[in-house]
Amino acid sequence: MSLRDEFLRLLREDEEFRLAVVGLLGITDIQSSIRQLISAVNELTKTVQRLAEGQDRLWEENNKIWEEIKTLREGQDRLWQENNKIWQEIKALREGQDAMRTDINKLWEENNKIWQEIRRINENIEKLWQENRSIRRELSGISRTVGALVERDVRHYLPNWVRERLGINVDRLRRVRIEGVGEFDGYAEVDNKVIAAEVKATLRLRDVEGFVDKVSKLRSTKAGKEVIAVIAYVNEARDTGKAIELARANGIKVVKHHGEDDFEELT
Repeated sequence: MSLRDEFLRLLREDEEFRLAVVGLLGITDIQSSIRQLISAVNELTKTVQRLAEGQDRLWEENNKIWEEIKTLREGQDRLWQENNKIWQEIKALREGQDAMRTDINKLWEENNKIWQEIRRINENIEKLWQENRSIRRELSGISRTVGALVERDVRHYLPNWVRERLGINVDRLRRVRIEGVGEFDGYAEVDNKVIAAEVKATLRLRDVEGFVDKVSKLRSTKAGKEVIAVIAYVNEARDTGKAIELARANGIKVVKHHGEDDFEELT
C-alpha cells in the first residue's frame, strides 16, 4: 500500500489522526464549525422529524375533519330531503286547506239556504197556526152552539122519559141554581120527590164527578125527600165508560138520547 493510500485511510478511519491533521493545517475552527453544523443539522433533522410527525397527526386530524364533513354533508342531504318532504306536506296541507275552505264556503251557502227555508217554513207554520186558531175558535163556537142545541133538544124530550119511566108527572124541567149547591140543567119537585138532571152533548168523567158533588149537597139540603139524579147525554168520549161506572156507584141514573123520545137507560 502506498503512503498516499495509507494517509487517506487514516483520514477516513482514525478520528484522532484526522483531528491532528486538521490542527496541523490550522483548520480547528472549521472542525468546530462542522461540529456546530452537524449539531444544527441534527437539530434540524429532529425538528423536521417532529414536523413530519406533526404533519402526520395533522393529516390524521384533517382526515377526521373530512370524515366529519362527509358525515355532516350526508346529514345535510338527509335534512334537505326531509325538508323537501315537509314542504311537500305543507303544500299538500295548504291545497287541502284551500279545498276545505271552498267546501266550508259551500256548506255555509247551503246552511244559509237551509235557514232561509226554515224561516220560510216557520212563517208558513205560524200562518197555519193562526189559521188553526181561527178555525178552532170557529169550531169552538160552532161546537158550543151545536152542544147547546143538542142539550136543549134533550132537555125538551127528557120530561116524557121521566113521566113514562119514573111515573112522575112533570110538564117540564127548568134550569135552576140552588145557593150552596150549584146549577142544574133540569130541575123539578113533585110531592116528596126531587128530579135533578144534568144534560151533556158529550159525557165525560169530569162531568159526572162535578154532578156527583152537586147531588151530594142537594141530598143533604133536601132531607126527607127522595132525590132522583139523572144524567142524559148524546155522544161518548174516551172516558164515558168510567163516567157511567162512577154515576152508577153514586145512585145516579144515566140515559143516552138517540132522538126525540128515544132514551136508553144505562144504569
